Amino acid sequence: MSRGTTAIINLNNLKHNYAVLKKLAPNKLVLVIKADAYGHGIKQVVQTLGTIDCYAVATIDEALLIRKHNQKVKILLLEGFLDADELQTALANNFECVIHQQQQLDLLKQAKPSKKINTWIKLDTGMNRLGFTPEQFNQALTALENHPNVNDIVLMSHFASADDNNDLTQKQTSKFLHQNKPYQRSISNTAALLNNKNLSDEWCRVGIALFGVSPLRHKSAKEFNLKPVMTLKTNIIAIKNIDKNQGIGYSHKFISKKAMEIAIVGIGYGDGYPWSLTNHAIVKHKDKTAKIVGRVSMDMMAIDVTAIDCINIGDPVLIWGQDDKSDLPIEIVASHAQTIPYVLLCQITSRVHYKYV
Repeated sequence: MSRGTTAIINLNNLKHNYAVLKKLAPNKLVLVIKADAYGHGIKQVVQTLGTIDCYAVATIDEALLIRKHNQKVKILLLEGFLDADELQTALANNFECVIHQQQQLDLLKQAKPSKKINTWIKLDTGMNRLGFTPEQFNQALTALENHPNVNDIVLMSHFASADDNNDLTQKQTSKFLHQNKPYQRSISNTAALLNNKNLSDEWCRVGIALFGVSPLRHKSAKEFNLKPVMTLKTNIIAIKNIDKNQGIGYSHKFISKKAMEIAIVGIGYGDGYPWSLTNHAIVKHKDKTAKIVGRVSMDMMAIDVTAIDCINIGDPVLIWGQDDKSDLPIEIVASHAQTIPYVLLCQITSRVHYKYV
């Protein structure tokens, strides 16, 4: 028996989700696999899906990792190049770059590249993060059009609230379409695609749904025929009987109201499981639900198994995802932690074992 804290990555579910999203998309898909593919492993995702329309990442190192495993696929740097060295790296590796500020235009102007670069020029339609203002946009686009080493140009923006704010999404769409230029476009993210708010002929950029997670508050991934790619499991490492009025864990944040049986499971915030789930979250033992009691500590936590029969040291416990006994969507775990699934996936630490199946 071991602690057994493992993230099981189902590559068949990954391929299934890609097929579902590809069918939903009106044109081509950009698969956003930044932050190590949202904690699933860039290398394994690229090796599984191969040469698709386009991958997108945030950093130059992520892009280089993709290129190491696929020499042909289109790779988009969502933050573009941030200095002259990154521009040269992008050119050498045929990365496509988002242009979102004057500094990047200046770097392009100063450089003497030996090959042409494809650019995605970003219009800030209301996200107020990256991108040219509408007043700056036409001048920036003209600079790219007149640059001898710029090849293809795509117009892009980013929705701020496609998951729940229809008014803002409509305003952003209107601002984006007001730039009536004869180029390919890209504005929609996962939420827009699932909410049918995407344009009819654009590059849709999808991330979290590829991994079987819904970004929509009131719709589950299952409603879109998406399957969880990651299942996080651990083992029971100890079982204890607790008398009435006994405290459990640090600071005794839980006091037993009656005699109870608890199991100690081998996962904690040192593995990336949120401390904020203290006394709030649930896990699954086979098809039975067990509640966390007491504080989540660094390496372990306690769960109430009083009502569950046949508990044994070494039994597996489902933290989130799906196994052959039951399922526990990560969206539910995230809601208990008052966070979003993205955070849970990205904060898993290096001591969790990964198993690709």
